[in-house]
Amino acid sequence: MTTIEICLIQWDTYNRRMQKMLDALTIDHFNKAIVPGGNSPSWLMGHLADTDDALLELFGTRKRMFPQLAKIYHHERGTNQTGHLSKEELNTQWKAIVAELDNTFKSMAESDWHSRHMAVTEEDFKKEPHRNKLNVMLSRVSHKASHLGQIGMQEK
Repeated sequence: MTTIEICLIQWDTYNRRMQKMLDALTIDHFNKAIVPGGNSPSWLMGHLADTDDALLELFGTRKRMFPQLAKIYHHERGTNQTGHLSKEELNTQWKAIVAELDNTFKSMAESDWHSRHMAVTEEDFKKEPHRNKLNVMLSRVSHKASHLGQIGMQEK
């Protein structure tokens, strides 16, 4: 098994965990803030879907599938808790994003993973070769793990 295959197993593991969490949340818990004044699972999961959707452009694969997610799940604290997609809509979009990324990732050669992403210039990449696609994907895995842990803290 290659290092890339091991990394892709982690990607898949956290996508399955996110799907399991999304499936298990009741509508009430989906929309309820985890802590008073904090984010809801609705926002966190929409934010994760948006972040993954952005990988398509970041990797130079294609345009985002659902660009409206960036407008809904923005990062301006206190103004991002309204206008969310329903659990069903988010789930549908999430599954489409994951399927597209899975197909993209499976078609990538090891050299593709070690190449620069679109947010780093050729010049900067020569100085910092760790700013590659594999590093971005792995950061997305830890990002998911962090937010899934937050959702798991919600009182039932």
